[in-house]
Parts: sequence; C-alpha cells; structure tokens
Amino acid sequence: MKKIEFNDIAPAFYSVLSIVFALITGAVILIFIGKNPLLYFGQLFFQGMFSPLGLVESIIKMAPLLIISAGLLACFSAGLWNIGVEGQFLIGAVLAGWSAPTLASLLPYPIYLLSVAALGAMGGMFWILLPAVLKARYDMNEIITTMMMNWVAINLVTWLVKGPINDPTSVPAQTALIPMEHRLSMIPFTSIHIGLIVGIICLFIMHYVIRKTTLGYEFRVLLSNKRAAFHSGMNVARITIWGLLISGGFAGLAGVSDVLAIKGLFQGDWNPAYGMTAIPLVFLARFNGWAVVPLAFFFSFLSVGGEFVARDQGVPIFFVHILEGLTLLFFAASEYIEKRRAF
Repeated sequence: MKKIEFNDIAPAFYSVLSIVFALITGAVILIFIGKNPLLYFGQLFFQGMFSPLGLVESIIKMAPLLIISAGLLACFSAGLWNIGVEGQFLIGAVLAGWSAPTLASLLPYPIYLLSVAALGAMGGMFWILLPAVLKARYDMNEIITTMMMNWVAINLVTWLVKGPINDPTSVPAQTALIPMEHRLSMIPFTSIHIGLIVGIICLFIMHYVIRKTTLGYEFRVLLSNKRAAFHSGMNVARITIWGLLISGGFAGLAGVSDVLAIKGLFQGDWNPAYGMTAIPLVFLARFNGWAVVPLAFFFSFLSVGGEFVARDQGVPIFFVHILEGLTLLFFAASEYIEKRRAF
C-alpha cells in the first residue's frame, strides 16, 4: 500500500486552508463593524446547511454553479480566462425565456427541452465568439474583451425584455410565464430539479475530456507552454477558440437551467452573478471536476445562509462575496507558498 505523503494532499490542504483563513479574516471584519462573528457564522452554517429549507435551497443553487464550472474547467485548463460568464448566462437565459413558451406548445416535452437547452448553449457560445476570435487571431486580452461583453449583454437583455420580447399581459418587464408542466421536472421524491443531475453530468464529462482526450491534452499543453504547443504543431488558434466556446456554451446552458427550473420566465434587471462565485470555486478545486462538487455546495450554502443572516442580523448580503474574494486572495498566497516549497 502506497504511503500517503504531504505532497499528495498538499493541493487539497492549501485550498481548505484558504477557506479557513478567509473565514477567520471575515470574523475580524465582523468584529470591527460591531457584529458577533460566532452568531453570524453559527446562523450562516445552520441556515445554509443544517436546516431543511436551507439544505434544499443550497443544493438547488449548486446546479448553475456546476454547469458554469464545467465550462470554466475547459478554458482555465487551457490557460484562458472567461470573465464574461454573467453575459453568456444572461443571453442563454433570455433565449430560454423567449423561446420556451412557444416551443412548449409545438414540440414533445423531451424535444422541447433539448431544443431550448441547445438554443441557450448556442447563445452563450455566440456571445463569447468575438472575444475568442480576437484572442486566437490577434492575441487580444480575453479578460478585457469578455468582461466588456458582460455590459453589452446586461443592457441588451434589459432592452429586449422591456421591448421586443416583453409579455404584454404583465406590468413588470418580463417574458411570458412558462407553465409548470413545461419546466424541468423534479428528481423523484425530492423538491430538487433535474438540473442538478445535468450539472453533475456536465462537470464529470468535462473532467474526463480534459484528462483523457486529445483535446484535453492540448488544453493542458497550452496552459503549460503556449510556445511549445505552437512549435509541436498544435493549432493554437483552434484550441483557443474551442476552450472559450465550450466555456460560453455551458454558461448559456446554466441560464436555461435557471429559467426552466427556478424562475419560469426572464425578468428585467435579473442577474444572479453566478460567474463571480464559480471562478474562485474552480481555482480552489485546482481544475479537478471531483473537487468542484463539494466546493460548489460550500459556496451555495454560503449564499443561501447569507440571505437568512442578512435579514436577521443586519449584515449586508454582499458580505458573503467578501468571503469569496478573501478565499481567492488566500488561495493566491497559498499558491505562492506551494511553489516556493517546490524549489
């Protein structure tokens, strides 16, 4: 039996340590603003993880995070950045909200679901196509271009839902309501929709692709040394475009999942901002699909518990995002320490 050494568990150790230091720093911040950290974190963990309602809501909230993370695994494993997840998510969501009421009456249920899912995924891929081409053709910084596309998407979907695709029978700016029988079904004997299963399947498919296929190998070579990938005869431009397109497609699919399972329509000014949660999540998981699942649950229950605590203790709901940012900051520090140890 092989003896387990520290180097074997170092990645997981440093990721967990990053979370612990983020929570400790968060506790110090709470003390400075006059709040009791024991009460805050006690209620945060209880409401988000141990109460029946909080547990179900945390699991439901995992679904879009898992789907988005599947796409981020692809681009991050290729050394590419997609900061435009919010925009791609919204494009997929608005396409689902617009098309679902019509397609539901024209197509059988399974074909209708696949059609809406494909439309949303293609919408996300279309929205990242320009940054992908600019990166592949001109090596333009994809962080900037994908981020800028976010603002275009936010304003575009707001205009669409207030104008061309607005439901004339409703006062708020929104698409037509999707009937319950045309939404995603529930996992038997639970109140959790099948989007969770879709998310897990997407995640493990991408985990397999990255580690066991030629495309995944090309992604990993590109991450390690772009120049070596080019001189070995790899089509760097093609790999770059595929890495970003896959990421955008999964973000669009996550938007479809939320509309068909949770919202039942698309509303103006709606943006759950899953991307800013999924990005640190994937880094903490070290691009490992198996590790994404427990971390997705951790970030989900932080979000759900944070909503309860914000109402009961008067701590702003965005404090949870501060904890997420601190986690990524400490993760960066742990990466530095880990590399120093290697030398």
